[in-house]
Amino acid sequence: MQDIFRHTMEDFHGILDSSPIGLLAVDRDGAITLASSGVESFLGLARSEMIGRNVAEVVPHSLLPQALDQRKPVFGQMIALNNVVLMASHSPILRGDELVGGVSVFQDVSILEHTSCELHYVKDHIKELGAIINSSYDGIFITDGGGKVLLVNDAYQRMTGITAEEVVGKTMAQLVEEKYYDQSVTLLVMETERAATLNQTIRGERRMLVTGSPVFDDAGKLYRVVTNVRDITDLINLRDQLIKTQEKTLQYESEISYLRSLQIEAGDIIFRSRAMAQALVTATKVAYVDSTVLITGDSGTGKELIAKLIHKKGKGALQPFIAINCAALPEQLLETELFGYEGGAFTGARKEGKPGLFELANNGTLFLDEVGDMPMVLQAKLLRAIQEKQIMRLGGSKYVNVNVRLIGATHRDIQKMVERREFRRDLYYRLMVVPIHLPLLRERTEDIPLLAMHFLDKFNRRFGYRKALSPGAVDALVQYPWPGNVRELENLIERLLVTVTDDEITMEELPGHIRRSAYIPRRGSKMSEAVAEVESYLLEESCRRLGSWQKAAVELGIDKATAYRKAAKYGLLK
Repeated sequence: MQDIFRHTMEDFHGILDSSPIGLLAVDRDGAITLASSGVESFLGLARSEMIGRNVAEVVPHSLLPQALDQRKPVFGQMIALNNVVLMASHSPILRGDELVGGVSVFQDVSILEHTSCELHYVKDHIKELGAIINSSYDGIFITDGGGKVLLVNDAYQRMTGITAEEVVGKTMAQLVEEKYYDQSVTLLVMETERAATLNQTIRGERRMLVTGSPVFDDAGKLYRVVTNVRDITDLINLRDQLIKTQEKTLQYESEISYLRSLQIEAGDIIFRSRAMAQALVTATKVAYVDSTVLITGDSGTGKELIAKLIHKKGKGALQPFIAINCAALPEQLLETELFGYEGGAFTGARKEGKPGLFELANNGTLFLDEVGDMPMVLQAKLLRAIQEKQIMRLGGSKYVNVNVRLIGATHRDIQKMVERREFRRDLYYRLMVVPIHLPLLRERTEDIPLLAMHFLDKFNRRFGYRKALSPGAVDALVQYPWPGNVRELENLIERLLVTVTDDEITMEELPGHIRRSAYIPRRGSKMSEAVAEVESYLLEESCRRLGSWQKAAVELGIDKATAYRKAAKYGLLK
């Protein structure tokens, strides 16, 4: 029995000593009978030095004697001991009406203050989060992982007419059953554990677009479902306003604004056509791998722009992008430019040698423009550089490792060149890992107005002008076949801007070969004016081409006298 009692007391003292608080017990006369290790730490006294002594001697200013005398507890006494501020609470121990002793509990105030600070911090964050949620224009609806409604923000209550008191605490299955909603995106998210969007009818009246998103805890279990709610009526109104704006805005400036929203990067790649969109999609996909790319298309279609886009989105703007035109240099010079040379490799070579473009483009991109014009001798060295990622300088004896993304471009039909043995077949297949073809400008006429407006804006900013293209001029540009592609269009716009004195560039200011490519009467012309303009144009064009009014009359199906009369009317005889 004594062993059991001894073990029980040891366990009791162990429990007291493991607590961060201090506990001191006294008998009815105030003599200390028990002290925990926390009290030893606070007072700086061993337990043996305290047992049997009066509490007033050990803990100066203690209110425990007062609690014993009055037989009432005293809470919240602040005591400073050994540079530590303690909060003490004192209580008498009664057995029926008989006083048998008392107990004091001590706690370090700094722990309480830390806990209080954390509590205030949490409260502030909760308040801030609530303010953010309630400031949202969209409705926000939050449930727990079981579909029980936890919170709805002010916007949700305003747009649906459902108050928080009606739904908080209920499950979504309940609310659907009670006809608050015809269906629930929360239940769909709980089933699939994926984000979902659907149209929801509120109380059989208002239509809402709701998107539910799952939130998982650290264990991967569904913890919350957050639903974003927007009144579809607002979206319909916005859509109608947008349609009206588009109907009113028929000028080409609006088209360039629309184009800018479609651009992959804020650069010079202007497009609207499906063919260019497909080329840019392919370029964007291939940018994130190191596959070799061959860009084909006529001169002026923008091959280098596509190459720069691939480099920027893949290697990044901080890595080198080196470009060289293979058709612009003779064979010997092209070899030294690409692969470099060692000192003394040839007469006139620098003593220290020179690194080639492959080395300069290390960890970046090397763009070989007009690679179809590369001499056959250099094609073998290029093939090794692609396959082995190694190059050897001219006059060198060892290979240099290079990590280079290679992009080739050409306007030539390399496949036919391979058949004619003008281009290495193995190199062709190495370059053609990912082919990208850029269409001619005349094959994407829907891009011409956008490009024209882009270049007009570009040169207006450069020269400080505020000039515009007339609708008739733009129509003529669309009809022209553009053998020089985008580069020809850009050069023409710049020339028109600096040579035309009026603020509006009309069709009459366009070069003759562009005006003659197609004739369309000016927009807003009266029917009689349009007929006159067409007659004048056909007469002048036929006479210029055939050399006489008689031949022009035959071609146009009118008699000679009518042709002369109309030519005189329109001032063409001179």
